Amino acid sequence: MGSPKDMVAPPVEGGDQGSELATDTEYPLWNKRQLRRWKQMNEQFVDDVNIGFFYKPHTIIVLALTMVVVIYLAFNDEAQAAEANPDEPKSVARGLGVAALVFLVFSTAALPNGPFVRPHPAVWRCVLGISVLYWLLLVFALFQTRFWVRDIIVWLNRASIPYTSPEDSPEYANDCSFTVSNLYSRLDIFILAHALGWVAKTLMLRSVWLCWLVSIAWEVTEVIFSGILPNFSECWWDQVIYDVVVCNGFGILVGHQLCRFLECRTYRWEAITDVPSLTGKVKRVALQFTPSHWTVVQWDPFSSRRRVLCTILLCFFLLLTELSTFLLKHVLMLPTKHSLNVYRLIIWVAFGMPALRQLYIYMTDKDVKRLGTQAWVACGVLVTELLVCIKFGRTMFNPREALRAVMIWISVIGVMVAIALIIAEVIRVRAKRGQLAKRAAAATNSAFAKKTD
Repeated sequence: MGSPKDMVAPPVEGGDQGSELATDTEYPLWNKRQLRRWKQMNEQFVDDVNIGFFYKPHTIIVLALTMVVVIYLAFNDEAQAAEANPDEPKSVARGLGVAALVFLVFSTAALPNGPFVRPHPAVWRCVLGISVLYWLLLVFALFQTRFWVRDIIVWLNRASIPYTSPEDSPEYANDCSFTVSNLYSRLDIFILAHALGWVAKTLMLRSVWLCWLVSIAWEVTEVIFSGILPNFSECWWDQVIYDVVVCNGFGILVGHQLCRFLECRTYRWEAITDVPSLTGKVKRVALQFTPSHWTVVQWDPFSSRRRVLCTILLCFFLLLTELSTFLLKHVLMLPTKHSLNVYRLIIWVAFGMPALRQLYIYMTDKDVKRLGTQAWVACGVLVTELLVCIKFGRTMFNPREALRAVMIWISVIGVMVAIALIIAEVIRVRAKRGQLAKRAAAATNSAFAKKTD
């Protein structure tokens, strides 16, 4: 699906792509450089269109098709049967589903592209729409009771979901003897999921030291909150061997190698119409789902005050995102393998990628004065998730114990992040001094050789 923002716009001063939708009159207080930077972060344009049909506006056709679908779903036999039985909850579910569909169509046609163009800007506009829908659902849940939200989940699943209490949560610290049988008993699908999760996080953060910082900080978080979340209690060898070394270490290593491969790769894209063979065309279509280029990330947290603040907030936000996963599952009494837990993780990964890129651009580019739309929505989603956990958890957790855990966590993680940032900056400064010393020595040797000649 195309929109006016997908079209290749005429070049503006400086050589970057512009758009008739983002003119100087819309941002009168911005200079042209700031406007170009904002469009690169929030309104990225496609500069290598291969098949023009997919990048031309089809908004009228899309609107017509959308209304045809709405009319069909509203007047078919199933809708008439639901009208004959107004107490049937299926009509409510169908109405909410079609309303969400219409909103996603609007999002795909009208919302900003974001920082990515592969596989198509419409995909990332739809992702932004999904994140907004998820945020609205969280805001709605915030004004309900915990058991009523639970009943809604059961109703939407159209099947009974077994209630889980803290006593039903899996315990990992019952027998902590370091034996082969205990090591084997801990092997499950969650270890693979844990490792793949860290591969994805490394590809998103593109920083080994930042990944290790978040990894170790998360293990500390589990220890601190083990008093209120029973399944956080683990044996020492489980945390050290399986969590830190196997899952986190393996995931970070694989992710880092993938980053290096993508960084060293040559990006030369050929139009699919120029590919002669059918096999080559299929391969080119598959490559459309890979990055169009690869950006090398340099966090350099002490380069500016904005970088320091954003890096600290990023570490806390990453930890809070992980923590809210377990808190939501606990307060809503969902089984560990429930599909909603998986859907939430998929949604967070999908809109977390453009959100991280927008945060990085905002942090590193002084010409960018506003946070990107997707990053703004991601912050709102995270805060609302935490508010839902706090409201629903008031009757489940001991207030004093929970407050004590939160204060300890903020203090410990704050100290860890500060120490890690200082160490990273010292290493960076020393490496830079070493490079300058090598260059000075090479220049001195070259000058001496010329004098000798």
